[in-house]
Amino acid sequence: MKTTALLSFFLIASLFLFNGCDKDIFDITENFTFEHEFAITGSDDSFDEFASVNLSEKETLIEQYGSKIKKIEVLEVKYRLKNHNGSDEQTLIHFDVYSANSDGSDEKLIVELEDINLSDLVNNPTVLDVHDEGILKLAGLIEDPPHTFGIKTSGQVNEAPVDFTVVLTFKARMTANPLN
Repeated sequence: MKTTALLSFFLIASLFLFNGCDKDIFDITENFTFEHEFAITGSDDSFDEFASVNLSEKETLIEQYGSKIKKIEVLEVKYRLKNHNGSDEQTLIHFDVYSANSDGSDEKLIVELEDINLSDLVNNPTVLDVHDEGILKLAGLIEDPPHTFGIKTSGQVNEAPVDFTVVLTFKARMTANPLN
């Protein structure tokens, strides 16, 4: 009888303690990487490409935690060329990457580059200096359901035609509470 009373007391006390705990102690944090590639071709010397990306379809971590995600941080952005069909002297006069809503509206600049030799980028991942406004927009769109965002590249080369594939790699950190 005393054992039952003591056990009941400890169970009730544990329940109050558990309910009073800061829910942040149950948060999990995981890093993940996602990529998006653009095949850029054309007879002109300029290009403008847009894609709508549903990250929950591409990244199992996002699909798994969905509405339980509390925070997304984009830690690093890299780019590289997967292939390049052009002269060794072909350069990007300028190259910009934007985050946007999935319909292309409300673009925010992530990266702007100038005078980059395309041949030097083939299979050479390069970390980019990013603009906070574009990265914060991207992180917010990934964080909130339906985890869909737009990504846009635009630029100009010194000689036409353009024919290369650029791969953008994003390293991110997710914080989620699986109990929510």
